[in-house]
Amino acid sequence: MTSSFPLGIRHLWDELQLLQSSGLYWVHADLQVDALSLCRQAIGSQPASTKAALICAGGAPAEIVEGLGDRGPQTLPLFSLPASWRALLQLREDLMRGLKPRGRLLLLYVPARPWQEAIERAALHDWLSGMSRWLREQDCTLLIVTHGSGGGSLHVALLAEHRTLWGLARLRWLQDKHPYQVAFWFNHGGVSASQQLELVPGENGWQVREDSRQQPQPRNDEHLVLCQQDILEGAPALSVHWRLFDSNQALAGAGQQAQAATLVFALLNSRHIETLAREIHRLRCLRGKGIKLVIREMSASLRNADERLLLACGANLVVPHQVPLSRFLLLLEGVQGQDYVRHVPSDVGTLLDAKRPLRLKGVIGQERFCSSLIELMDHPLLPEDGKGVLVALQPVPGLRAAQSLTLCRIHREGDLATVVDDCLFLFLFSCVINDLDVALEHIFRLPVAGLFRRRRGWHQDLQILDELQKIRRRQPTEWLPIQAGAGGELVSSSSSTGPSRRRPQAIRLPVFREE
Repeated sequence: MTSSFPLGIRHLWDELQLLQSSGLYWVHADLQVDALSLCRQAIGSQPASTKAALICAGGAPAEIVEGLGDRGPQTLPLFSLPASWRALLQLREDLMRGLKPRGRLLLLYVPARPWQEAIERAALHDWLSGMSRWLREQDCTLLIVTHGSGGGSLHVALLAEHRTLWGLARLRWLQDKHPYQVAFWFNHGGVSASQQLELVPGENGWQVREDSRQQPQPRNDEHLVLCQQDILEGAPALSVHWRLFDSNQALAGAGQQAQAATLVFALLNSRHIETLAREIHRLRCLRGKGIKLVIREMSASLRNADERLLLACGANLVVPHQVPLSRFLLLLEGVQGQDYVRHVPSDVGTLLDAKRPLRLKGVIGQERFCSSLIELMDHPLLPEDGKGVLVALQPVPGLRAAQSLTLCRIHREGDLATVVDDCLFLFLFSCVINDLDVALEHIFRLPVAGLFRRRRGWHQDLQILDELQKIRRRQPTEWLPIQAGAGGELVSSSSSTGPSRRRPQAIRLPVFREE
């Protein structure tokens, strides 16, 4: 026995596509030719082994199945009846006499006109309730396709029958477009409601227009929060609406069935940024704009470009690691009810190339260091005065700049280092000036204050370009007094960032003589 039947519209989500067993579904088309095409497509999309039947009121069933060829069920009983309310009242008895309905998909093609009489007599509810009980008894599914004038009043009357109907949709005709409006549609995972997609006719029937395929399908899961367990810092699930997962991969797998739930990912390490960005992009493209994707940084891992990358890939919110759990939960409440409105390119590689143009890291030669950064400063997709920080470090006496390189641990793509005379130059891609101390602590194995006696930083594009030209001309770095420099430059030394370096002092010991 088949548990569900496809409606047949190409590129339509399963939540709006499948007809569940024992269900009663209703689709109205403004034009008769559209309704006929929809019926033909629904029959043709069924597997050959499907048990089905076609009932036409006021028309010839052969007109619908014409042109199907080998598509659709291997056997398809055809029935016709007058287009009248009286004939519809006798439908169940007629089907029991002329057909074994158990386990079948029944398709009823009928004009909207007979149903107007049912609405006037207030008999529509009783007919639907009786038909719904009969479908459950016979374990079969009924799809009613109506057409013609009166669709508006019929649609309003059917909206009140959501306790009986399993699905209600309308295919409109607006001259140059065909909106497909889904009032509600029950499915194996819940119910989707208030959806509108645009359909276009094609050689193989109706299909969803390409630019509207990623419409959200909000379901009854808006209250759910799917969360990586490290987010709660050891605390249990906060309520029955929370679901905890061991890893981001398990969370992403569960999120493939979500429609409007909130997914919270944990960023544990900077090496996982690109993997997480690809996962966020895939979920956003797959599940539409209704799903909420949130990332919490668990340790210092993100720079500006990383955060922009995650947001451009489809994240609703990226929360820094400094934010405590209580504040994070408050921010999580703020994204509820939101739709993601930014455009997400279909190719994630385009985003990765745009946000990370420097496919280079580590210690390089002076000329390559300068040429790479000059090219980076002219990149049109990176923010002005936000591409990173160039910092010059002068070692303490007794330590050469080349020796300090052995203490460097450069892991991030875009972070570069070079030695000019006896000065170490570092460029930290997408680092902001206020996070420079934190970044240097991660790069050097020993305290920076004990390795370098002076340092100077530049973060504005013109300042960095000017300093790169000086490096090329072998001009020495101008060390300024220990204070904030003009134009946002950062100038400091070991005396301002930590305790002064201790120097050995000679001690004269007294000499005692025996008398």
